[in-house]
Amino acid sequence: MTLTRKGSASSTEENCFTTTNKYCACIKFQLDKENWHGFHTSQLIDYTLGPNLDARDDRNAPPQKLVLAFSTADVVILGWRLEDLANKLCENELATVRLLPKRYEDLDRFKPFVASIKITTIEKA
Repeated sequence: MTLTRKGSASSTEENCFTTTNKYCACIKFQLDKENWHGFHTSQLIDYTLGPNLDARDDRNAPPQKLVLAFSTADVVILGWRLEDLANKLCENELATVRLLPKRYEDLDRFKPFVASIKITTIEKA
């Protein structure tokens, strides 16, 4: 986990998220090096953290699923040790969530690891 000082977000290659100790107005999701998607925190309706039921039979599949419901889209994050992300979300300190290369999966067994991020836009009626 990367904690920051004086309200600025920081990141290192082996971390899948950044935090800020300043009120964070947006949460950014980095899908790859060139594609980012951000949501204002006021759009967050609710979130759930639980087991990834699709991983029951696959020992290599991410065991956890974090679902964020924004007013304009749903974000599904699959990974390991996602409790830290959920806690930072509750504390309004989550700034960025990003995918990491597979080689960082077991670098630190106490750090979260994000394997996938899927954003589904809610169609306007």
